[in-house]
Amino acid sequence: MTNNLRQELEQEIELAKMMAEDIDKVYKKYAKAAFQAQWDRLEKIRAEKYKGCSTDEELLDLFAYGEITMDEYDEGRDFLAELKVRESQLSLIERHRKNLKEIRDNRKGTVIELQRELDELNGVKKQPKLNAFEQREQEERAERLAALQLHDALGMR
Repeated sequence: MTNNLRQELEQEIELAKMMAEDIDKVYKKYAKAAFQAQWDRLEKIRAEKYKGCSTDEELLDLFAYGEITMDEYDEGRDFLAELKVRESQLSLIERHRKNLKEIRDNRKGTVIELQRELDELNGVKKQPKLNAFEQREQEERAERLAALQLHDALGMR
């Protein structure tokens, strides 16, 4: 029974690791890259074609000074309106990225939990990670305990 349970836990751990890795790849590659590429394209168009304008009034000023034509002004207004829509879409992409990150973190947490359960089945007791001060303190305690045991063994009470 316990061998079967161990085997199942090992398979679950492996599956959770694979899922976490795949989700991490998707998170890093797709979501982040897509978000950044989309934003970079829009900013480039705005900077080059509409001289960095972000409002209709700024576009109207460009038109008034003869820097753009009436058609370019109309296209610019449409572009800025689309930009607002795209910004909301980009916020959707960002929420999607956060969801992917949460799923990835849950999978990583599952790996840790399953590994602890497997270690318990195997009888492995893990020591918590100690910093240098805690390690030295633990060594000193062990030395004092050994000295006490030696003292008691020699009958020097």
